[in-house]
Amino acid sequence: MKRLLIFIMICFCCATLSAQSRVYCEIVEKQALGKRVKVMIDFGQKRKRSKAAQTLVNESGKEIAFNSKIDALNHMDSLGWNFLQAYTVVSGSSGDNGSTSSEIHWLLYKDVTEGIDPYIGIETKESYKK
Repeated sequence: MKRLLIFIMICFCCATLSAQSRVYCEIVEKQALGKRVKVMIDFGQKRKRSKAAQTLVNESGKEIAFNSKIDALNHMDSLGWNFLQAYTVVSGSSGDNGSTSSEIHWLLYKDVTEGIDPYIGIETKESYKK
């Protein structure tokens, strides 16, 4: 009987672990507004609209302006997302008269149980309009 109970517990644990998956997203600064920033979020979805459609909005559809990029990262952390990696993309000309710009991209992940929506609490312009 004891062996049967242990076997059932092991099967239950394995089933629970196998039902989890990992989803990823990327955060990029969209616009700096003085001391506040707006960010875009990319879940790898097919884009039907401009990048502006990926801007985070609040429950009334207004774009969220964060105090800093770290504030945006803390917001995502409060929704269960974990920091994975950051990298910088530099664009423009590197010549004497050329100018360059750079963007910091943050990769985040979230482990989710099958059947649970990983995007709970996240609203973009595109999803708000639906």
